[in-house]
Amino acid sequence: MLDIGITLRRYRDKYNYTQQYVADVIGISRVAYRKWENNEVDFAISQLEKIAELYNIPIHEIIVQSNFTKDKIISLQQKGHQYY
Repeated sequence: MLDIGITLRRYRDKYNYTQQYVADVIGISRVAYRKWENNEVDFAISQLEKIAELYNIPIHEIIVQSNFTKDKIISLQQKGHQYY
């Protein structure tokens, strides 16, 4: 299972950011971001890169903490620039 939402929430809490703030920075709605944190939707790697930039961390740190598998990463890359 993809646990990206838990990882995103941990980082957001660590920096005391609201969902609205993070959503504004990465260019999506708060509702869409909430769905990420609840693991309700997939997202593009380019969106994950924006999150990594916000927290000034390498993208692989989020991936490792979220228990991504190689197959899941390839699947996300193949989706391209799919935004929710």
